[in-house]
Amino acid sequence: MKPKIIIRADGGTSIGMGHVIRCIALADMLKNDFNLAFAIQEPKESVIKNIHSVTETILHLPLSDDYNKDAINFSQFLEPTDIVVLDGYNFKTNYQQTIKDKGCKLVVIDDLHDWRHVADAIINHASGIDGSVYSKPESTKLYLGLEYVLLRKPFLIASTETKKTSAVKKVFISMGAADVNNLTHKFTDAIIQVKGIEEIHLMLGSINPNLASIDELIENNKQIKIIKHFEISAEQLAQLSKICDLAICPASSISLESCAIGIGLISGYTAENQKGILQGLKDKNSIIDLGDLNAIKSDKIISEINKRAEMPEQLNELIQNQKMLIDGKSPQRLLNIFKGMVTEKIHFRFAKESDTDLYYKWSNDSVVRNNSYNQDEITYESHVKWFNSKLQSPVCFFYLFLNEANQPIGQVRIDNNGKETVIGISIDEHFRGKKLGSILIQIASEDYLKNHSSENIVAYIKQENSASYNSFTKAGFGKEEILIEKGIKSCKLFKKLDL
Repeated sequence: MKPKIIIRADGGTSIGMGHVIRCIALADMLKNDFNLAFAIQEPKESVIKNIHSVTETILHLPLSDDYNKDAINFSQFLEPTDIVVLDGYNFKTNYQQTIKDKGCKLVVIDDLHDWRHVADAIINHASGIDGSVYSKPESTKLYLGLEYVLLRKPFLIASTETKKTSAVKKVFISMGAADVNNLTHKFTDAIIQVKGIEEIHLMLGSINPNLASIDELIENNKQIKIIKHFEISAEQLAQLSKICDLAICPASSISLESCAIGIGLISGYTAENQKGILQGLKDKNSIIDLGDLNAIKSDKIISEINKRAEMPEQLNELIQNQKMLIDGKSPQRLLNIFKGMVTEKIHFRFAKESDTDLYYKWSNDSVVRNNSYNQDEITYESHVKWFNSKLQSPVCFFYLFLNEANQPIGQVRIDNNGKETVIGISIDEHFRGKKLGSILIQIASEDYLKNHSSENIVAYIKQENSASYNSFTKAGFGKEEILIEKGIKSCKLFKKLDL
């Protein structure tokens, strides 16, 4: 059974699609080794289509600006064994703590570093970031820089290719799927006035509120071919980048994709979170930095592009520097991060006679005795007699669980007593507190039911034992009954094979 990763990100007119796109890139890197789910607030059809390229499982969350409520809504989908990825500026300390309280491992993708993190790991693929800018526990691991770049596959493949520019004739502009400030219009209007430009390719999103004004600009333009591209695939964008001579975009993920292709790149920032990538690329002399793209005037745009059109050879130096930034190996590095976060690599075997003393130790553990209906200490002689009889029984199954180092971590017993099939569990004292109970119960019960499909497994739990109750319900036990078992108020839970 593959471990599960749930990715949480949103996209739309107000925040753009950058978080979703880079999370899709991450999911594509992980999908062969993990079961993936994507949690998002009311996604549009075009977003659903993109997510389905990496996973069929989409958790639809209700639209809300209250992220305390969103954290509660989201946490209802989580199991302690899950790894959660958060990418967005609304997933602050309290939101993260809600995830951690569920027992999940937590990875945060963050390029703002404006609040305290409680995550197990933080990823920021901007170049040159100093880890000291993050407020976090000492145990939180940082994965910073372009070694961990979150790019879609066609761009990682293209990172090994090179090209040279001899003239600036074709330009593509991408100001984000939303582009609420209509920068596409401003830059297109300026480029129309540059001599020698033959084609302008516009990357657009259906959520862009300014499409009518862009259409009007195109209709009124007579001298240059302007082509619109709506929500094209990564493969199509990579091919478009290869045939163009100049790219104009903010310092977001698309600027890194452009660097992977290798293209004359004019950039700047439209939001604070882009400044880290911008500074890193500027330090590596890989871009032409125009600063605040919202504030820049048309005459400055025209001047800068005229310079590049007159001296296209200068762009080749940028391209050469870009090709040194991205080695195409980030998928394996990122995969290794997540593989290392899997809580315990657990396997089981069935108990044998040589396990007699181990089971005796577990049976007389003070916690086990306290949670048992019979709390009397067990003598060694009676244990040996009981254990051997159960080993020989064809209807009793001792599942002995071990970790990767073959250390015993606990046991699950499933025993048909002639009336019903009863399950019980105990965890070795050295492995308590790691939220392993539900994992052991789920593995053992599912294995048993595969071979005994007509049976129900029942669990008797003292009503005061909330930890055990939670472990069984998380492992798929339900249909609760409240009863008196051996004089003690108890819960009776059931599990059967899902057909």
